[in-house]
Amino acid sequence: MNGRNKTSTQYLRRPSGQRPMSGRGILIIVLTALIPPVGLLLLWRQGAFRARGRMVITALATLEMMLLGVLLTPRPELTAQMPQPAAPVAVTQAPAEENLSALYNIEELLYQEQLAQVVAAGGDETDIMSDAQKDAAREAEREQVLNTTVYAVFRNAQRYHAQMVCGTQSNGRALTVREAMLEALSPCPDCNPPVWTE
Repeated sequence: MNGRNKTSTQYLRRPSGQRPMSGRGILIIVLTALIPPVGLLLLWRQGAFRARGRMVITALATLEMMLLGVLLTPRPELTAQMPQPAAPVAVTQAPAEENLSALYNIEELLYQEQLAQVVAAGGDETDIMSDAQKDAAREAEREQVLNTTVYAVFRNAQRYHAQMVCGTQSNGRALTVREAMLEALSPCPDCNPPVWTE
């Protein structure tokens, strides 16, 4: 009887490579596809498949997770921006001349050095000026004096004044020294307004 039982059990057993997939195996595959971490945990804990099958399923689940990670990762929108030139705030602006060199102001530097030597010797700026420069400086001074605002009374004015009030007299009319000279007004001896003498 033992021999009969042995042969009957041989016919009832299926080879291990051809086992039908159980409900537990289907559940693990579905979970691995939908929720890969949970499916992989059950796959390796339950041992529903052979080692080679588990490794293939693990590799496929890993690829699925990587693909989902790539697809679901937000990508920042890159906008192209043109660079804008800007000068630093603390930089001294260079003169607006076309050709600049390290000695672009050499004439001014030499003039200042010469002036310092003349002043040290007891002279003044007029000692180093040319005749044309002296004439130009005198003309500029003349224009400054002649364009200075002075004051006079409205009627029968004989003098012009430096301020609107001189002593007890109120001078309501404003005019320039040039206009006062054209009207033959003389400067007030009390308030000493500017006067130009040739």
